Amino acid sequence: MKTFLEFVPRNDDIDLARVRRLQQIMEKRTASICSERAVLITESFRTTEGEDYVLRKARAFAHILGNMTIYIQDDSLIFGNQASRNFAAPIFPEYSIQWVVKELDEFDKRAGDVFQISEEVKQDLKSIAPDWQGYTHEDEVLRNTPDSIRQAEKQSVLHRGGISMSGDGHIVPKHELILQKGFRGIVEEAERQLKNEGLSEENVIFYQAVVIALEGALKFIKRYSALAYKMAETETDKKRRQELLQMGSMCETLLERPAQSFYEGCETCYLVHMLQMIESNGHSFCYGRFDQYMYDLYREDIKRGILTQEKALEIITHMFLMNSSNNKVRPYGHTKFSQGYPLYSNLMIGGRKPDGTDGTNELSYLCIEAMNLTKMAEPNFSMRYNTDTPRDLLRLAAKLIRTGCGMPSMFNDEVAVKGLMDLGIPQEDALDYCAIGCVETGVPGKYGHRSTGMTYVNWGKVLELVLNNGMDPASGIQLVAINGKPGPEVDYKSYEEVWAAWENMLKFYSDLAVQCDSICDRALVVYDADPFASCFVDNCMHLGKTLKNGGCKYDVISQSNIGPSVVGNSLAVIKNLIFEDRKLTWEQLLTAMKANWEGKAAAYVHKLVKQVPKFGNDEDYVDSIVNDVFHSYLKLLPDYKTERYGKGPEVSCYTMSTSNITSYVPNGLDVGATPDGRKAKSPLNEGCSPTQGTDRNGPTSVINSVAKLPNDQVAAGQLLNMRFAPGALADDENLEKFVDFLKASLLKGIYHNQFNVVDTKTFLDAKKNPENYTDLIVRVAGYCAQFVSLMPEAQDAIIARTENTWS
Repeated sequence: MKTFLEFVPRNDDIDLARVRRLQQIMEKRTASICSERAVLITESFRTTEGEDYVLRKARAFAHILGNMTIYIQDDSLIFGNQASRNFAAPIFPEYSIQWVVKELDEFDKRAGDVFQISEEVKQDLKSIAPDWQGYTHEDEVLRNTPDSIRQAEKQSVLHRGGISMSGDGHIVPKHELILQKGFRGIVEEAERQLKNEGLSEENVIFYQAVVIALEGALKFIKRYSALAYKMAETETDKKRRQELLQMGSMCETLLERPAQSFYEGCETCYLVHMLQMIESNGHSFCYGRFDQYMYDLYREDIKRGILTQEKALEIITHMFLMNSSNNKVRPYGHTKFSQGYPLYSNLMIGGRKPDGTDGTNELSYLCIEAMNLTKMAEPNFSMRYNTDTPRDLLRLAAKLIRTGCGMPSMFNDEVAVKGLMDLGIPQEDALDYCAIGCVETGVPGKYGHRSTGMTYVNWGKVLELVLNNGMDPASGIQLVAINGKPGPEVDYKSYEEVWAAWENMLKFYSDLAVQCDSICDRALVVYDADPFASCFVDNCMHLGKTLKNGGCKYDVISQSNIGPSVVGNSLAVIKNLIFEDRKLTWEQLLTAMKANWEGKAAAYVHKLVKQVPKFGNDEDYVDSIVNDVFHSYLKLLPDYKTERYGKGPEVSCYTMSTSNITSYVPNGLDVGATPDGRKAKSPLNEGCSPTQGTDRNGPTSVINSVAKLPNDQVAAGQLLNMRFAPGALADDENLEKFVDFLKASLLKGIYHNQFNVVDTKTFLDAKKNPENYTDLIVRVAGYCAQFVSLMPEAQDAIIARTENTWS
């Protein structure tokens, strides 16, 4: 196995054997449930009854940090643990507890995302559960959920998932601020604010909570100092003993002052990331533009002669690997929407700087090399690029992609920046965008929660309701009738009538989804109070507000809309075969669909259906209809407002996203056969990608189709997922072709693209012999995961993607 892509070590500052040992620990780790956080927050909340909730969360955060188990991972240069064991998932009872108790005996029996759980942990969680019954975020959401939304969920049109039972996450802190001030500098700022006159009660509580949370974090870091010194006393390896002593010394002053070195900067970034995941069980706590905000520390250390490129690479590699020690557990029903133990901790390199010049630097290259050495699913590694990006950086990224690890995913600067500017975000900030989670984009240190991932809306089911007069064939529920009559019968006389029905049905359920968002948001204002995370995001410290209450500078959110290609392909079939060529009647099409395309008559219809152009093949006929589907949703957005509109943020609005993780698989299970020839219960399409296996004219045709979509209006992230045969990138000539393909995607205005470079034979063998493929990392949706950790349905959906070549 080739260790490096291009980098050639010049000294022994990087210990590759140790990197491999640490990588093996993370690759072979076992997921488990940890009860420590749940027990500790319960202890704290029992002593703060009657206090403001923001203060209670801050005090609980400090109590957890002061009493939880800490450890320093063997071999690692980076320290900081989220739970009592490697890859253990903490429990957050303030958000939801009912499902935890219900699933206690099922965690280790799951088909995917399995968690081991001891009897002691089960008893811990049972003992604290009564304290939280009726007092969780989920309880508050359920108390305020109207029957219309409950019925839409029973129809399988809406799915609330995480926003109804967990924290928000999707935060990128202002790393420059943290590195320049440390926690102590922010504590001092909060204390100065408290001396100002005219503060509201909300302001006073916020600043007090910031002080409590950050003081707790500083004491937490000093616990590692004592631990490192203690471990050094008995360490027999001279080099490791020196490293532990260095950690102990570092922790005495870490974040009590500005970062003193590149090593301190990397440790700071990881600690902040991990601490946010202790405060809240949201996900997508991200690193932002690592190569940009860390570059000054790197350059200064190189200049001072205290750092080499080799040592910097080793530190980055260890930081990357420690991300895989963290974990999150979700209810099994929601796990189906996000399989593979994902945390979506995006780290981005490359792209233009706020002044418009390209920001490529040495760290851009070293991060790619670090990802190649680690090859883990976390961090979720992404790269910005533009017309000024050096070709050798693109080539290095391509070399990483062809290893099959699914990273980096590629973001087009010009398209993403325009999308953000059109929302009203100034150019300087838009140019500084980063990925937040999967493919969501926003401004680091200035965005609030949830750039995407609010209510999931199953567009495949919306289409099914259009074909059945608003009645769901599975549940029999009918919330709205197209013709005003009960029952599934509807008689469309023209394609225009079908299209009008689609727009009306989409608006009805999108309105419900926004209402659902608001219900969850209002509960999260209280239960997701996060003074620690908030104080690192503009303008929370200036306004004296948490993120969820309007403290952020830009408040841009979106829902997850699943299946636009399926809808567009289906409408193309209806338009072409029923109303234009008149080769089919409604009765023939619907009868064949009800038969799931089985039987002689249905097979004949299916053959005709398959001949109608499908999205992803550069066919204007169907591509224009998929474009119409996108616009049918975009035109609804100006009427939607977030809960923070007019309450602090300078920009507050809805936008669109096609980032929907693995939800296209479970959403497909709820949808019968569709007019495009898709069979019942099979996956919908993911993001803006073609429906699996329907793109047959090669990769260029795929991006030609996607280029016709309003990509720069999908300002919260446009997901395109492609699969290439390993041979397509196998040698220098093919690698250059792939680099040219990336540049063509840039010029055609493709927002984002990500790749799997694994052949079908490997996937099938991994399904059969999972123990031999624990190192197989695949691009699932907007994130990567171990292939063997996925449920069979998700594995099959990945295998079903077209395996592209250049021929």
